[in-house]
Amino acid sequence: MNSRIKCLMFFWAFALCSLSAQKAERPPIWGIAKMTFFVKDMNETREYYGRFLGFDEAFSYQSPLGKVVSFKVSDRQYLEFIENKDAGKKLVSVSFETDSIEKMRSYLLSQEVKGVGKSIVDRAGNKVFTVNDTWGNTIEFISFGEQGLHKQSKGKYLSENRISKRIHHAGLYAEKIDEQNPFWSDALQCREILRYPEDKTQAPVILYLGLGNCTENVEFYSPSDSNFSHSCLLVDDMQETIYTLKERAQKQKLSKPSIGKGKRWLLSLSDPDNIRVEFTELHCVK
Repeated sequence: MNSRIKCLMFFWAFALCSLSAQKAERPPIWGIAKMTFFVKDMNETREYYGRFLGFDEAFSYQSPLGKVVSFKVSDRQYLEFIENKDAGKKLVSVSFETDSIEKMRSYLLSQEVKGVGKSIVDRAGNKVFTVNDTWGNTIEFISFGEQGLHKQSKGKYLSENRISKRIHHAGLYAEKIDEQNPFWSDALQCREILRYPEDKTQAPVILYLGLGNCTENVEFYSPSDSNFSHSCLLVDDMQETIYTLKERAQKQKLSKPSIGKGKRWLLSLSDPDNIRVEFTELHCVK
């Protein structure tokens, strides 16, 4: 076999492997499992997310970054906090639920995503691994363990006073919004849900990307600082939500509601650590 034929065979083998990687089916993402933040004072966090927003503190567990305190939004979604008085960046990670950590990890490696972490079982009893997106946000993939703290809390810690029962989307920091982002658009195959401005000859300043197998999504807003990252909580009735929070407020401040680019009512608050807490309705303004 001459060298020319060998080169051609190598080329076609390489091309077929590349094509296979590009067309690989991404494992399902079933939604936002949790968002974790650094806070300076856990007592103030308990006052805000516990008494004011009405979420039950479900449990705590250790992590390499410190003790994690978990507030329960629903049986599948949590807001978690780690006390760290010196933390600059507030977002620790956003976690997405998937069926198989091994399959998701293998998929990302096949897409040549850099910095894919090792699969481990965390101290809460869940299989997880992390990877950083283009702007340094830590993205965790999680498969809840049947004997883990999260699954074992099913049906518990679901206060009737909680202001919301679902995280609608995760707002994430982006230095520059790129509609063909190599991590979100290419590797994770997330697709555009909403863009502003709609005119694609102009650079986007707001971009919502769907996760594919669920209705939850990620939001990028530009310009934003590294602490833009936030949870957006879904509410049934914004007026009733505002009134409930007004009645509960002590030192907490309420802002005025507004209508977002998606034609829905929005309410944006800040917790004691200046972490944004956003609320939205599912339906458009009528």
